[in-house]
Amino acid sequence: MLNALLSSALVSAVHLRAPPPQMTSLFTKRTFFISAPFVGNNNFDPMGLASGDNMPHFVALRHAEVKHGRLAMLAAIAWPMQETVHPMLVERLRGLRLGVPNLLDASGGCSPILQPEVLPALALTLCLGAALELNEVGKRTRAGLRFNEWAVDSVAGCYDWDPLGIAKPLGVTDRFELQEAEMLNGRLAMLAVASYVAQEQLTSVPVAHTIFASPF
Repeated sequence: MLNALLSSALVSAVHLRAPPPQMTSLFTKRTFFISAPFVGNNNFDPMGLASGDNMPHFVALRHAEVKHGRLAMLAAIAWPMQETVHPMLVERLRGLRLGVPNLLDASGGCSPILQPEVLPALALTLCLGAALELNEVGKRTRAGLRFNEWAVDSVAGCYDWDPLGIAKPLGVTDRFELQEAEMLNGRLAMLAVASYVAQEQLTSVPVAHTIFASPF
């Protein structure tokens, strides 16, 4: 009888005990981004840019790397697409008896970046980027930083703009993986764009012909 009572008491105590804490909740419920010095690191720093007194300079370089990576990712897609889509649009508009020039004719199908007709679009892009950067400079100035200085704990490339809400439901681990993916893809895109320039300058072969060429 006594054993039965003890067993019943133990069972009741087990049911009344609070559920054990879940270790993953520490990471899934916290929502913040990892600061600039800790994203994209592969333990490769032969010049010692991230060591000691170089940390503020390293943070500025990391911000610049993210910005250039984003531009490069856009360019890596837009470059071959314009060489492919532009001739089709010109042909369609000429079919409507509109005198539309094909800017790719003068460059042999290569990207017409340095042609005068493209300069207004480049100027508009530069003005938009400058306006965005001036807004960020104002924020840093109000925080007591110089125009080319970022806080060591700042998040590289963060503009507090996420209209699609991609990062809102993500925990810290997923956000870190998102930052790592952006950094790695940006680096790959910068190498790709550099190869585009080298190919078209050295061989005069359009990038689109190389990417979309049939292997058969």
